[in-house]
Amino acid sequence: MRQSRGALLPPVPAVRLRRGALYGALRAAVLDGVLAPGERLPSTRQAAADYGVSRGMLEEIFAQLTEEGFFQRAVGRGTFVASTVSRLSAAAQSKETRRFSPVPSRRGHAMAAIAACREPAVPRPFNAGIADTSEFPWKIWLRLQARAARELGRAGLDFADPRGLSNLRSAIAHYLAQFRGIHCHPRQVIVFNSAQQALHLLALLLLNPGDAVWIEDPCYLGARAAFQLAGAAIAAVPVDHEGMRVDIAVRRSPRARIAYVTPSHQYPTGVALSLDRRIALIEWAARNNAWIVEDDYDGEFRYQGQPLTALYSLDSHARVLYIGTLNKSMFVSLRVAYAVVPEEIVEPLANIRTQMDGFTPAVRQMAMSLFLDEGHFSSHLRRMRALYGAKRAALIEGLAPLAAAGWTWSSNPAGMHLLMSHERGDYVRAVAASSSLELALLRSYRVARARGDGLFLRFGALDAASLHGGIAALVAAASKVRP
Repeated sequence: MRQSRGALLPPVPAVRLRRGALYGALRAAVLDGVLAPGERLPSTRQAAADYGVSRGMLEEIFAQLTEEGFFQRAVGRGTFVASTVSRLSAAAQSKETRRFSPVPSRRGHAMAAIAACREPAVPRPFNAGIADTSEFPWKIWLRLQARAARELGRAGLDFADPRGLSNLRSAIAHYLAQFRGIHCHPRQVIVFNSAQQALHLLALLLLNPGDAVWIEDPCYLGARAAFQLAGAAIAAVPVDHEGMRVDIAVRRSPRARIAYVTPSHQYPTGVALSLDRRIALIEWAARNNAWIVEDDYDGEFRYQGQPLTALYSLDSHARVLYIGTLNKSMFVSLRVAYAVVPEEIVEPLANIRTQMDGFTPAVRQMAMSLFLDEGHFSSHLRRMRALYGAKRAALIEGLAPLAAAGWTWSSNPAGMHLLMSHERGDYVRAVAASSSLELALLRSYRVARARGDGLFLRFGALDAASLHGGIAALVAAASKVRP
């Protein structure tokens, strides 16, 4: 009987006939079962002839695969695929038929279920809470970006200060003094990519697991997520027409470590925190050595009179931590936000930030500082106030016929969204279900159950046609469903 010359080896393209490619092809053939356990392989002389390479190369490859346990070599008998790889081959053959579902932790499952920070890919009525870029001065911005790159030079390619560029911190401090009545030193300003990131890092720095945090109910879900990630115990505080019920919060959780509020334009109801409650909140924080996190996410956009006084400006006890963002007033991919905090916690925050994403790119920061310093931001802000104010007015005018059916909305003339509420929650949900619009329900922002419900209408990025089309569709849906 003629002795077998061994299995046919897998083909390898001629352009890849290198040691690594040959080794990988033979190893893959074993793992995939193409070369079966126990199968005899050709001699290295024959394999070298088949591939058209040197015998020395094949000797090295066979020796490595033998050392790794894929091949077995017997003197006088030849080289064989090791029988022990049968288990690997079986696993490879069944890989396509088995599907392993990763099981997240309870915390991971709860956090993954919150998608409030995930924006839709395309703005539609009424999911469009991001900035409208139709009026953005692109030519000026591009010119300033180029100038920023030139001024920074190679330094713009390096690590940046995790606290933010000094130019931008100074520009933000100057802007806050002029437009929000907030007087702070640039050393108190720390730059982040988003308000969400600022919230997350403040929670990690200031909270121990189990510490209580007051949040508004209903509330911005991203804030709840940030505090839950830090292991906080959430104390949900009802919101009425004057904002957070501080009296209820004090009774339920007087020793809370942090109170999170959106006082100028409560998210999502749109009401403003009354002066009496602002004072009560500051006094509570001072008595209990607690912190107030003021999220002024759209404080620039008030359409009648001046922007409301920031809670930070009323605080004489240095207990308010102020968070603002430029992503809503500029454009969402800018990724520049900031916090104003006591100097003592700036460095700790910066250290924690280096464990997350490190820093905000320097060129972008420099361009933003130039945009602020040279007056372009103030001009842009005035244009956007007029634009968003007109959109809000058009929305309220279009929804006016629904008032007769019991729909209400906040009179606070601010923001890039409007919450329209109804005391009949089942009716609200029926309207949302009957509409083809992207409508978020108020109850999805609540912790505790409540009698009524509402529709959360975000209109910032909608053009005129989309806005008016959405209004018409919503009125038609609400008129079609009987309350």
